[in-house]
Amino acid sequence: MTNARVISVGSPMLFRQQVARALQWEAEAIEWMPTVTAVEGAIESGVPAPNVVVLSPSVKEPDAFGLGEFLGRASPATAVLLVRDRELNGTLPAAMRAGIRDVVDLSRGGTELEEALHRAISWSMQILTVGGSSQAEPGQRRGHIYSVFSSKGGTGKTFLACNLATAIAMELKQDTALIDLDLDLGDVFSYFGKEPSRPLQDLIMLGDNADRSQVEEVGTLLQPHLWGFASPPDPTATTVNGEAIGKVLQALRRTYDHIVVDATADYSDAALAAFDLSDAVFLISSLDMVALRHISLALQTLLALGFPRERFGIDLNRADSKVGLTPADVERVMKVKIDALIPSTRLVPISLHQGVPVVVSEPRSDVAKSLYSLAKRLAVPSPVAPSPRPARKGKS
Repeated sequence: MTNARVISVGSPMLFRQQVARALQWEAEAIEWMPTVTAVEGAIESGVPAPNVVVLSPSVKEPDAFGLGEFLGRASPATAVLLVRDRELNGTLPAAMRAGIRDVVDLSRGGTELEEALHRAISWSMQILTVGGSSQAEPGQRRGHIYSVFSSKGGTGKTFLACNLATAIAMELKQDTALIDLDLDLGDVFSYFGKEPSRPLQDLIMLGDNADRSQVEEVGTLLQPHLWGFASPPDPTATTVNGEAIGKVLQALRRTYDHIVVDATADYSDAALAAFDLSDAVFLISSLDMVALRHISLALQTLLALGFPRERFGIDLNRADSKVGLTPADVERVMKVKIDALIPSTRLVPISLHQGVPVVVSEPRSDVAKSLYSLAKRLAVPSPVAPSPRPARKGKS
């Protein structure tokens, strides 16, 4: 059984050691991922499937059931164990229907976890021995996901997401999706002079197994090769969990070559799920001390959550502002490389008022050229799929 691969999912990271003790393994032999979205993203990207996935008590039951259903399709030889720290209260039947192999109640002591782990490993090994590897073959299309984030308003987050998505669609002539994660007052469609006709919840209801026609029926064609997904303004809209957004993005990347995500301005479950699946996350800031302080804190926070530094890029909006700071100063102090320098121009508010992205209305302008340049760089295929998020730093 020592050749088995076991992944512990969910906080605290200390739970990984509990799983290792139950198996009498070294803690380092148990892999760890922070969320179910990270597990799904790793499987989707072609990482070999584990024998056993153990979900800690911190993993919410809807997320656990969603992962069970996903692995039932993508990796039927992977056993999923759901661990709870209290009495089950009717959880077991629903878990079994979702494809979870066993539910462990820690309040009964550690023996139950030990026995469940050994049963799960033996079952997975037997399935693989009889039927060979049962991991689903990756689809023909696996789109690249790029997220845009800023924790400070007014830095140009939505402007960058909309114009970058448009530049990618126009420059590469490849099908592209633009999704707005702000469900209450998202602004993505305003840059195209349109209003969303179907709420994002309709796309969420389709799950991660929707076909192209179902996905496009929910979306709106914004430009040639560019489809938009957002919700009509609704200040009473409820938040969406990370598992649901993860499934949406997985469906989109099987439909489109590129997906650009306009993330929320906070560290919501939806935003973190998008970052988990992203090939690159662009942090945008203007060239002033307040905005730079926000972006520096954002980078520190996301690195502390376990995201790899190489996944992040910095884009400077209004980068030619004469404020006593230069882009070189930013690179030196933050120890990052700036991916794009977007100059100041009155063309941006004009394009917003016209409802036409500036890369369309003024393609020869300096601001459009900087965005087309970034789009061209994204066309270079990555030699390997993005690595899953490593273990979160912190107490263990």
